[in-house]
Amino acid sequence: MIHSRPHALRVLSVVLIVSSLVLATALAVMVASVYHQTTVSEISRLETSALLLSRTYVAAVHAGSPAASLVHGDLPAGLRLTILDAEGSSVADSKFDPGVVANRLADSEVKRAAAGGVGIAVSYRVESGQRERTVCVAIRDSGLLIGFAAASSPVGLTWQSASGTLSWALPLLLVVSALWLVLAVVFARMATRPLADLADALERRSLQSLAGLAMHADATELGRAQRASYAVLQESETITLREHSQSSVLSDVLDAVPQAIAILDSTGAVLSANTPFRRLSGGNALPVTGRHIAELVTLPECLAAIERCFSKHQRQTVTAEDRGRDYSCSVRELDEMTFGKQRVLVVLEDITDAMALPRIKADLVANASHELKTPLTAIQGYLELLKEEPVNVRYLDIVERNVDRLIALSSDVSLLSRFENRAPEIDLVDFSELQRDLVELFDKQGRETGVALRFSVDSEGGFLYADRLMLLQLFINLIENSYRFTQAGAITVSTTADASHSILRVSDTGQGIPARDLPRIFERFYSRAADHGRPGTGLGLAIVKRIVLAHNGTIDVESTVNKGTTFVIRIPRNLRPRRPDAAPGQLSDTKREDP
Repeated sequence: MIHSRPHALRVLSVVLIVSSLVLATALAVMVASVYHQTTVSEISRLETSALLLSRTYVAAVHAGSPAASLVHGDLPAGLRLTILDAEGSSVADSKFDPGVVANRLADSEVKRAAAGGVGIAVSYRVESGQRERTVCVAIRDSGLLIGFAAASSPVGLTWQSASGTLSWALPLLLVVSALWLVLAVVFARMATRPLADLADALERRSLQSLAGLAMHADATELGRAQRASYAVLQESETITLREHSQSSVLSDVLDAVPQAIAILDSTGAVLSANTPFRRLSGGNALPVTGRHIAELVTLPECLAAIERCFSKHQRQTVTAEDRGRDYSCSVRELDEMTFGKQRVLVVLEDITDAMALPRIKADLVANASHELKTPLTAIQGYLELLKEEPVNVRYLDIVERNVDRLIALSSDVSLLSRFENRAPEIDLVDFSELQRDLVELFDKQGRETGVALRFSVDSEGGFLYADRLMLLQLFINLIENSYRFTQAGAITVSTTADASHSILRVSDTGQGIPARDLPRIFERFYSRAADHGRPGTGLGLAIVKRIVLAHNGTIDVESTVNKGTTFVIRIPRNLRPRRPDAAPGQLSDTKREDP
């Protein structure tokens, strides 16, 4: 029964529509037929009246009777009789004074009557102020045209004559139309009931209702829509359950992360946050979702970074201090294609301990270096006294070399620690001044070893932005390293520049570095000097790399065994001095990595 309902409704609708159209057509034909018959009857009546008037006018002319008596009398309702002379002027009229009737010689019905036959026309009459149907015949006496007889009636008289028939036909048509409209509404509602059920089920997202509709759906388009809707909603429910499951897993993962994490909408309101963020923003007393980030985070630097991320669409990372605690605030914009709208991820982390650790480490290294250097210096002094005895010289030389090594190691450890915990003080460095200092430092060593120290500086490389003391230490370490492994030839220091970098080179003609050792030469405490009888601390090149990284630069090594080694350092030319009023959170982060 459910399957056949749509088909039966369609059949009934078609039958009703066809029947209504047939009935309406029949009524329209009947009305048109009645109107036509009435019009023909009226024309016939007017023609009879005009012919009769023409014959009586001829008899009156012969008898000498006045023409006015012919058009007056007991005339049928709506009938107007008019007698015209041969020139078209009114001789007598049953409704109006002949003087007000316009000349009709040019009227079409008069022309046709003059030409022979009967003239029929519908035209507007000035004297009556309405449209009249007129039948005109010529009046002839012994073949001679003496005038015209015209019979007229209002055009609306035809409808009045047909009103008897229309009085029942029109109401019947209206009743049938109303009945058809009511039945059409009923059938339309019955026909659209399955569609309404489908819409209700979709609005309620009721899988049970859609399952029932899909189970009894037929092969029509509506049935296909019911089955497809059920399949789509079922798939949507599956996806929703999967999203809820994934969201729950993600929420658990985020709660397990120690950092405080929040996702903001385009207005800065919190969409979601993990437990550490709720704890950081004041505990769990009030919900954080829906509140503006400025109500929850009191770090001005972090709020400013969030504003910059929203406006510039760039990742921001700043550090801030609040009530004796240090925080790292990282802000980045999430993929708008994924979320459909602008979303921003905020990650806050308490880095107080991490910030304190380098200071503790630096203090420890500085204190240890100082404490080591003091007794070592005293030991060194007493060794000088003991060496005055010839018997002790050989053994004391061994002790002295190791004391010197400990002092150098202590100095290098202190130097590396200082460079690791201090940002470079960028300034414009004149390389000629560095050259003068290096010449003074290595003049004696060059004369003693016979290895010359040479410099090559082009016009572009004469000046660069860097930390002068760091740069001087970098060259000292590289030149000392070259002297340690170079017995003959020369050490060359050169500076050039390209569009983006200042390029520094330190080359020697020494023993070179085997390929197996190249990956490790910048490691702390890794030294090849011991293999050649000239031990070092193993920190010289580590300090060099730390200085290069502090300047956002790179260092490469080119070496051939028994031919020499070249260190190539590239330092960006866009480094500039720090503004005195710049806050730490507003400075670009210096890229750092352990060697």
